Amino acid sequence: MINTKPISFYNPAFNQNPYAIFQRLMEKGEIHYVKFPSGVCGWLVTGYDAAIKTLKHPNIGKNHKLGNAHWHSLASIMPEPQHTTLQSHLLHQDSPRHTFMRALIMKAFSASRIDRFRERVTLIAQRLLEPLQRAGECDLIADFASQLPLLVLSEVIGLTDKHRTQFKPVWCKVVQPVGPNDVGRAAYIGLLTELQSYIDTVIVESRGGDSDRLIVQLIAAYDGKKINRDELTSMLFQLLVAGQEPMTNQIGNAMLALLQHPEQLKQLQEDSTRIDRAITELLRYDGAFALSTWRFFTETTQWLGAKVLAGDSVIVGLNAANHDPAQFGCPHQLDFARERNKPLSFGYDHHYCPASTLARLELEVSINLFRCGFSRNVFTVGPFKHFILQGKN
Repeated sequence: MINTKPISFYNPAFNQNPYAIFQRLMEKGEIHYVKFPSGVCGWLVTGYDAAIKTLKHPNIGKNHKLGNAHWHSLASIMPEPQHTTLQSHLLHQDSPRHTFMRALIMKAFSASRIDRFRERVTLIAQRLLEPLQRAGECDLIADFASQLPLLVLSEVIGLTDKHRTQFKPVWCKVVQPVGPNDVGRAAYIGLLTELQSYIDTVIVESRGGDSDRLIVQLIAAYDGKKINRDELTSMLFQLLVAGQEPMTNQIGNAMLALLQHPEQLKQLQEDSTRIDRAITELLRYDGAFALSTWRFFTETTQWLGAKVLAGDSVIVGLNAANHDPAQFGCPHQLDFARERNKPLSFGYDHHYCPASTLARLELEVSINLFRCGFSRNVFTVGPFKHFILQGKN
């Protein structure tokens, strides 16, 4: 029988080592009634097979309107009007609307198109690295990983140099909403207002531009009445903001894992053809998204042995699933030779991250450029904690 007394699993120990807590939860079952930091009591799914079932189930939706009154009163989500104007994007849509909106961006993130950016992404990364090499030391996150994502993204979606330089990195923090009763709520709303004004300016100044630019294509879709204004603004918000900080964290996680596993790093240095499998394993071992975004049960039913009510919220523990011993042998080991390695780091099914190919390219370029630095032992590791992000899935 499932314990319906909520478990509070967010604590300092979780930030330091979420995998130990995920493991204890998985030993107790596949679904758990938990209390999230905002005070919302909802369901957390752990275990690989259970995660896949939940991520693809047609009666579990993404639209926030499906949430119950308890969730709406406490959840750390954007206030109005920004919730409507910035959150009507793919992450909060269900089919058929999700299918239509996703199709508008998929060509821009296709594997063939992203591969054409390989040389350009490498050049951008090299230019970031050159002054750091001359300086003799660097802060990997501040000097490299936090700057690369926006520079690369601008190339891929067609953000002009002017608009790129106007973008404030602090705006990326809004992807982790502040609860309605939090003391930082007013400052959070201020950032949202600034960001919305910025996106409005990008729309006005990009209209009629080069049709090869994804931003211009989305504006044209709005002008052609294929999407409404809230959907346009929200899709640009998702493109500009949702992937930057996670990409920064993923580069950091990957580099740290390589430093902590010199035997795996040596294999990669000796055989660069291992890079693709290495990236898959690094994403599994310590993905930037520990948790999925919110989902909601659309009907009262039994799910994974628990009675759930229509409107109940559920989150999938992506990193828990990626460390499920029933799916991955010795899951807490980093192993570039791992067979049948299909982690859920980018989600699953219809909500699989559309920019996953770009993320993998950025990781590949970053790792390849830093491999020589690793071999010279010029890196040191300081204290760290995991950044627990809810995902793009």
